[in-house]
Amino acid sequence: MTGNLPTFLPPILALNGAWDEILTRLYDVFEKDFKKSQVYHQGIKVIFNNVIKPDGQGKEEGFWHVVTKEDKKTGDRLIDFDRARRLPWAEPMLRNYPVPEIKVWQYQEGPADKGMRTYVWLENFDYALILQRRKHVFLWITAFYVQPWKKVDLQRRYEKMA
Repeated sequence: MTGNLPTFLPPILALNGAWDEILTRLYDVFEKDFKKSQVYHQGIKVIFNNVIKPDGQGKEEGFWHVVTKEDKKTGDRLIDFDRARRLPWAEPMLRNYPVPEIKVWQYQEGPADKGMRTYVWLENFDYALILQRRKHVFLWITAFYVQPWKKVDLQRRYEKMA
């Protein structure tokens, strides 16, 4: 992270304690920001994947995709602390666009049938969201902490499409 946190962002979450406490803290943020209120980005409603799988501990797939990452060896989703502690930033980033701290652009992911995705990148604070347009809404695909190697890729995508 470089510079002072923009005034529209809350602090990152402290994720210490037992797993149940961490999960409750994270889900409370998700529920407050995305279930109990409606989020819009560029005037378009943002929704999330609300499917609850049997092993999802009663939580939606959309929640798990913004606080965990896939373990390449097992395929399991494991907590990603860098990603998870920034969850409180997602809603204000979507709501406060356009501001100079946030880069937003469209990018074609793979084949045309996969669709155009919208990237919302808080570049100096290493956090990005990906949305996919579905008719009259945005589907929130994921959010992630931007590792140094990924910054190069995001900058390339931004320059190609911006």
